Amino acid sequence: MNILVSVYDKKGLVEFLKNIHWNDHNIYASGGTFKFLSENGIQSVNTSDLTGFENLLEGRVKTLHPAIFSGILSRDNDMDNIEVKKMGYPVFHMVICNLYPFEKHLLQGNLNSMIENIDIGGVSLIRGAAKNNSRVAVVVEPDDYPLIEGDMAKYGSISEDLRRRLAVKAFGLTATYDSMIARGLSEKYKIESDNFVLALNKGKRLRYGENPDQEGHIYPLQGTGKWNIEHGKEMSYNNYLDASSALETCDDFNEPTAVVVKHNSPCGVASSSNIHEALLNAINADRESAYGSVICVNREFDSKCAENMKDLFVEVVMAPSFSSDALEIISKKKNLRIVTYEKGQSKIRIRSIYNSVLVQTLQNSNPDELKVVTGNVDNVQMEDLLFAWRVVAHCRSNAMVLVKDKKTVGIGAGQTSRVEALRIAISRAGDKVRGSSLASDAYLPFVDNVEIAAEHGVCSIIQPGGSIRDKDVIEACQKAGIGMIFTGKRVFLH
Repeated sequence: MNILVSVYDKKGLVEFLKNIHWNDHNIYASGGTFKFLSENGIQSVNTSDLTGFENLLEGRVKTLHPAIFSGILSRDNDMDNIEVKKMGYPVFHMVICNLYPFEKHLLQGNLNSMIENIDIGGVSLIRGAAKNNSRVAVVVEPDDYPLIEGDMAKYGSISEDLRRRLAVKAFGLTATYDSMIARGLSEKYKIESDNFVLALNKGKRLRYGENPDQEGHIYPLQGTGKWNIEHGKEMSYNNYLDASSALETCDDFNEPTAVVVKHNSPCGVASSSNIHEALLNAINADRESAYGSVICVNREFDSKCAENMKDLFVEVVMAPSFSSDALEIISKKKNLRIVTYEKGQSKIRIRSIYNSVLVQTLQNSNPDELKVVTGNVDNVQMEDLLFAWRVVAHCRSNAMVLVKDKKTVGIGAGQTSRVEALRIAISRAGDKVRGSSLASDAYLPFVDNVEIAAEHGVCSIIQPGGSIRDKDVIEACQKAGIGMIFTGKRVFLH
């Protein structure tokens, strides 16, 4: 058996090659991999001995040669065997190859580094081996070494089924790699294309989708932020949806902030000078809805946070990190998912519809303007209005959000009527509605919203403006003594 090895990620490679005890096997390795294996006591043949040249163009050309690819692509028939033997080329039975980390350099944003880390030879080796999977096994990541070892122990060779599965995985990898390069260079060069290239790998099957009779999967998007489940049972489809909403909302705030999400929309958001107080205020904003929620904070989750959440049933809690004391308290809840996250997200949003896929850039909740159109808005009200605006941008439309002292007191979201959304927000707020500030995710089309807000003691309103009835709405605010700010943009979230 002849094995060709050309890897960037060398994790587990030495152990894997030392563990195999197959008769009559030879290892061929390219440049850096050959040196690495030699340093670790594994004998191999440098591919330059096959090709007749050392690395060319500072390593851009190493394996692109008939002496390599003939041995990968040759079929198991007399004609191919005679031709390869005549040339004196080895026939490869396994190709171990992984790629330059383009994703890492994409995130760093340096164009030259991005270009130099577009793998050419590696992708070609992988595609060649995957194409010829009837005879060749292709291994594209260290996690698959045990699969090879298992087959060898069981069958004494690599089974056809495993070769096929590894080939499908390899083509998925190269497709994802190319799509990442296409998107990265498109953004860097600021070139739009009629083609939207998206390939996803390393997917995971979920227990089910939104409902038990639906299948569900999750696929990571390369070049985006990450989250890790540190404790608890596996996340469900709905858990992931809610966790995404919670994290995106939390990411819109710089000061210590906590977000409580239920059914993909915030039900409590609060900022404070410390994270445990923000968390308590966010939970108490609507404690009834917080039952069975997903919670996200943007600071380390400490023991005081844990105490504030101890008596509440929560599906998921997310934070950049957790103190050891906090983990000791909340990890007693066996089913609670404890998730750490790293910031960073995709620059696009993708949604499938009946017969197509919709793609859009991310919403930017920053106001286009801040125009006071009626009344006097003091600094405290301004802080609450801007807080409410950031929250309403993450609530399902139609959405109305009431805020007081940088914490939500009532949220009405996902309604077909804006007036009904306001009524729900006021109902959730109760007595706290008086003196609160109101945010609307789209313009107020009629004066009825202002009249209802005034009746319950709302002191200020922030909204996009732009309605043909803006004049009527402004006059209603003046009559009620309500300050109003226009932002010049809407923040719909369907």
